[in-house]
Amino acid sequence: MKKLLALIIPAILAGSVYADPAPKSSTRVEVTVTKKGFSPDNITVPAMKPVTLVFTRKTDETCAKSVIVTTGDDKKKIERELPLDKPVEIAVTFPKAGTLSYSCGMGMTSGVISVQ
Repeated sequence: MKKLLALIIPAILAGSVYADPAPKSSTRVEVTVTKKGFSPDNITVPAMKPVTLVFTRKTDETCAKSVIVTTGDDKKKIERELPLDKPVEIAVTFPKAGTLSYSCGMGMTSGVISVQ
């Protein structure tokens, strides 16, 4: 068993050092909804590249039971319900650099998206 491990471990380590990293198809950003609001409440994402925003509501003591994400100059918005303790993925590509937002359905809790 020791000889087998002595052969396998270096092979695994060598592979992880020299292997090309797998390309990421999108940037993934995790946002949690807490009693205090969205965390983080300011995120930075790339323009013209796929982004997956993942919202997870961790409390029932907030009005943020849904999220609205502004996606660009055309004021297009994506709205999703946020069930308690279930991650909700929103896949989006922001067309250009700028400052956008995400908020609860009532607009009382919000965050900033800096697109670069």
